Amino acid sequence: MDKVSISIPASPEYLQVVRLIAAGLASRLGFTIDEIEDLKIAVDELCAYLTGTQGRDGDLNITFGVEGSGLSITGTATLAPGQKVRTELTEFSQMILSTVVDEARLDQANGVPGFTLSKMKSE
Repeated sequence: MDKVSISIPASPEYLQVVRLIAAGLASRLGFTIDEIEDLKIAVDELCAYLTGTQGRDGDLNITFGVEGSGLSITGTATLAPGQKVRTELTEFSQMILSTVVDEARLDQANGVPGFTLSKMKSE
């Protein structure tokens, strides 16, 4: 598996960088334009849980995994103490994500909020 990792401020202004890398890697795998747009929607949705609408004090660490005809993305938030991050998807978010990617979830490991998502290229 090939991996690409970045660290960005936990601010919505930097999420364009995450979308751009996701789109570039998906394009390299031969995803259709619609599949790339779906992936960007999922990235936005999950990253927004970590950054909030106003941003948070800390960083997002994003890793993109490319294997075969699939792309996986994991993200974790390294935040200043006391910042609360939702760790469960709303019903609406679940509906959106189940439509646009193969797998998506929020989690929290050892107090560190994060997400994972995966999408396979359609055959």
